Amino acid sequence: TIPAGLVLRSVGYKGIPLDGVPYDKRRGTIPNDQGRVKDPESGVPIRGEYVVGWAKRGPSGVIGTNKPDAVETVQMMLADLPNVEPAPQPDPTAIDALLEERRLNFVTVEGWRILDQLEVAKGETQGRPRVKFTRIHEMLAVLRAEIHLKNVDE
Repeated sequence: TIPAGLVLRSVGYKGIPLDGVPYDKRRGTIPNDQGRVKDPESGVPIRGEYVVGWAKRGPSGVIGTNKPDAVETVQMMLADLPNVEPAPQPDPTAIDALLEERRLNFVTVEGWRILDQLEVAKGETQGRPRVKFTRIHEMLAVLRAEIHLKNVDE
């Protein structure tokens, strides 16, 4: 444990729909069988789709409840693994191109490393593991100064 000056509680009692993924509005869950996402019409598991946590079972239990729940889903994934077709090798530049096409700011791995180092350094001065940036504009300003933010607007 570490001393804490603030604890935030995250509350949410139902999953949210995702495009292309079955969703039970009444229960706020993704229909599944032991973590395998099911087609709501046929009840047949959808190949390669899995779910865990409250999106799997609804709002019950605590963080510790998620562990055995996740183990069950991972066991299904491992059981299905021999029948999974390998995914095509992704184009490593595709995500950058998509983000630039949509004119979105994004942080590179190098930029994240800079933020990480700065947060840890600031934490050391206060006897803490780190002090997180809490404002996006501050993070982006630091990264712009270091030329690690790719921004098509500039």
